[in-house]
Amino acid sequence: MGERVDEARAAGKVLRYKFSIDLAKGSAECGIVAVDDKDPLFRLKRNENILAFHTDRYTNAPLIIKGAAAGVELAASGVFADLLRLARAYSASD
Repeated sequence: MGERVDEARAAGKVLRYKFSIDLAKGSAECGIVAVDDKDPLFRLKRNENILAFHTDRYTNAPLIIKGAAAGVELAASGVFADLLRLARAYSASD
């Protein structure tokens, strides 16, 4: 991991956890990525969370929601609850 940090830093980037959902493709991705200063994740502080919505209405710039992090346990339970809600919503539409 130290090597990835050094490579990102040398390129003017930082490493961040990134989770993406593509509804059109029906896919989701999660991982550690190197982001540059044009990415909303670049300025994220250790105690913050950020959501960026890229939609048909926000094509030029994403809608950004940023705030204080709730901690690992609370964040994980919130994400899990949201995933359950999504699963119920999409299984009900089939």
